Amino acid sequence: MEPLKLVLLTDFSPLSKVAIQYAMKMASKLEVEFTIINVVRLDGVPKSNLKWKQIERSLLMVAEEEGEKLVNELKAKTNAPIVFKAIRAHTVADMVTRYVEKNYTNLVIMGSQGASQLKKTMLGGTTVAVIDSVHAPVLAIPRLAEFKSFKRVVYSSDLKDPKKELEILIPFAQIFDSRIHMVHVVPAIDMQVEEQRKSVEALIQNSSYSKIDFKLLINDDVPGAIDNYIKEVKADLLTTFTHELNLFEKLFRLSVTRKLAYRGSIPLLAFKRK
Repeated sequence: MEPLKLVLLTDFSPLSKVAIQYAMKMASKLEVEFTIINVVRLDGVPKSNLKWKQIERSLLMVAEEEGEKLVNELKAKTNAPIVFKAIRAHTVADMVTRYVEKNYTNLVIMGSQGASQLKKTMLGGTTVAVIDSVHAPVLAIPRLAEFKSFKRVVYSSDLKDPKKELEILIPFAQIFDSRIHMVHVVPAIDMQVEEQRKSVEALIQNSSYSKIDFKLLINDDVPGAIDNYIKEVKADLLTTFTHELNLFEKLFRLSVTRKLAYRGSIPLLAFKRK
């Protein structure tokens, strides 16, 4: 079996180091290869500047030096192969998207941190931008996270394609012997919702994986209801499946995944729905 290829994003901040340490512990019993990437951002430097090339070389040199130090620190903690890459780009999301398109990646891991309401509306966030753009699964690690286990995984579903999504999620759960707490939030129950509930319960009953349960929650506030459910079951991980944002969603940032990512009480594993 081929080693899992994990991409770790770093800006050498304490937050990104938390995510890297989390990834190391999470993957300690797995066969993996780590690629650590630092994005050398070129925003704000005018291309007409005569010192452009010199500035660019200096930024890359500093990143390479910091990357070498980081790799040496990590090699003392793992036998897994580790490589470091400093890559020039204007945004992290664009760089990761291009990298994943050219290099097979099982999982992208990065730190996440809540933004102010103004930043949410005006700027979005690096973590959410990566989740929105990248087609590989993204694991977003909040500031105070420390890996212990994935015993309890909350799977937030809109029930559009639960069979296919469980087929993707179950192999991950099997690795960590996780219980999957599948949850769906609706403002009210009608005949369609009731049919969906019966269909999901039958799907779970016929599944080869026995550690799945399903909860239907009635609430107008989807992120709030999921957040409360996470606390109720004492979850170790939240998983969700994202989709390509339409123009309306991009303008008004209406993605539920986007809102969940900002809450950041536990790690978020986001799969891109094809």
